[in-house]
Amino acid sequence: MAINLGKDPNILILISFAEVLFILVPSLIAAKIEKKSLVDELKEMGFQRKPTTLKKMLLKVSFGLLIGTVFFFVSGFILSFFVNFLVQILFGALFVEEGINNAISTTPLNPTIIQLIILIAIQIIIVAPCEESFFRGFVLRKSYKKMKLLYSIIFSSFIFSIYHVPPFFVPLSTIFTFFGYYFVFGIFLSLTFILFKNSLLPSSIAHFTLNILILLF
Repeated sequence: MAINLGKDPNILILISFAEVLFILVPSLIAAKIEKKSLVDELKEMGFQRKPTTLKKMLLKVSFGLLIGTVFFFVSGFILSFFVNFLVQILFGALFVEEGINNAISTTPLNPTIIQLIILIAIQIIIVAPCEESFFRGFVLRKSYKKMKLLYSIIFSSFIFSIYHVPPFFVPLSTIFTFFGYYFVFGIFLSLTFILFKNSLLPSSIAHFTLNILILLF
């Protein structure tokens, strides 16, 4: 049975605040294990001011907007490739249909203008920065200390994908159907993060740009 988190936009708004745990929980655990201060862990995740110029700042913002927008327009082709070309050929149309029908929906149903504005603000302020700080700032950077960069990109993108199609909440058919889509987006975000020397700004902007475009269209 599908989980429709967007059935009540107010519940979706409240649930979104839980994403702050992506920052607090791993940083607190890592600080205790590595015997560092919480502030140091947060800085390592990317929460620190670095000297920059207006030109570099505009470049990060522009690139983030570009990546998010481009992925929005190509996401249909990416999803179609994985669903119709790979998953459907391997497992059949009924498998794909089951996967789609049991996916978790976060699309708000009939939100008011105020609710829509709040959801957009949450994407910008909470969802994208929190997820990027965890999947890129924490998972990617921590794993890079133990493995090659390519493997850490793949690993962090894998974790990112599993989060969006959680095994304990959706059937295997849903995981296989949508995993490739989220994995590719995770790769895009990881490369953006690395390209700008572990800056959370461009990947966060790319992330919330895609989410907002999906929300609006």
